[in-house]
Amino acid sequence: IWWLDPELTYGNAKPFVFTQGHSVCNRSFFPCFDTPAVKCTYSATVKAPAGIQVLMSTTQSTFLEEEGVYQFYMEYPVPAYLVALVAGDLIHADIGPRSRVWAEPCLLPTAISKLSGIVERWLTAAESLYGPYIWGRYDIVFLPPSFPIVAMENPCLTFIISSILESDEFLIIDVIHEVAHSWFGNAVTNATWEEMWLSEGLATYAQRRITTETYGAAFTCLETAFRLDALHRQMKLLGEDNPVSKLQVKLEPGVNPSNLMNLFTYEKGYCFVYYLSQLCGDPRHFDSFLRVSVNKHEF
Repeated sequence: IWWLDPELTYGNAKPFVFTQGHSVCNRSFFPCFDTPAVKCTYSATVKAPAGIQVLMSTTQSTFLEEEGVYQFYMEYPVPAYLVALVAGDLIHADIGPRSRVWAEPCLLPTAISKLSGIVERWLTAAESLYGPYIWGRYDIVFLPPSFPIVAMENPCLTFIISSILESDEFLIIDVIHEVAHSWFGNAVTNATWEEMWLSEGLATYAQRRITTETYGAAFTCLETAFRLDALHRQMKLLGEDNPVSKLQVKLEPGVNPSNLMNLFTYEKGYCFVYYLSQLCGDPRHFDSFLRVSVNKHEF
């Protein structure tokens, strides 16, 4: 749980709090079986001072204004690491029929200009490939610069660092990657953290299929080449036999799974999934297989 004084926010107006559960941090937020193998529905009641907006990664929410109480309910079973909360000086704007963007007031106009209208395009493309988006809303909240990672695929409410608004290309790629996690990672989840490459490799593959559908093959090829070049350089630096360069890592007792999450998790996982897609002869056949697989194994 990250507690920020007003001086650590963009607006310098009100305190801010957010959680980051991945990989095994939500055990400090609430009692839980902090493993991706265990999923459950959940509800939460949060009381906040006047002027503080509270959001959680749930499918349903209500606000009792007189009491200053927010009530949340997630109707689908999720692993503990996908439970998320954020509270602060946040306002929102609709950017599509099922999407809103949340940000501090000073950041909201930029966020709207970058994302208005296009998130629905990405969701529609993803649905055409992998089946219906089951989570209802797809909202995005921009967090202060102390957010420890770039983005997090919390169901219904993607967390993303505000500094990414400076780059249109990285914003597109990262948000689409989190959209892809709605199918691969959130609906269908790896059983252990040793299999993290399944979630990230499949999400990266799906991300690139979505960008191909929406921006063309050239965009996807350039982004893929850039990332695979970085993968080759890192593999050359660490060596092919380094434990962290393995596709499936061995998680020793006492090791934080987040410390094993690196470029190999994403790109080596992607390479294997891409290889499987090529065996099908046509990526559309592989898309159909993934669609059926998600429908069969979700939750």
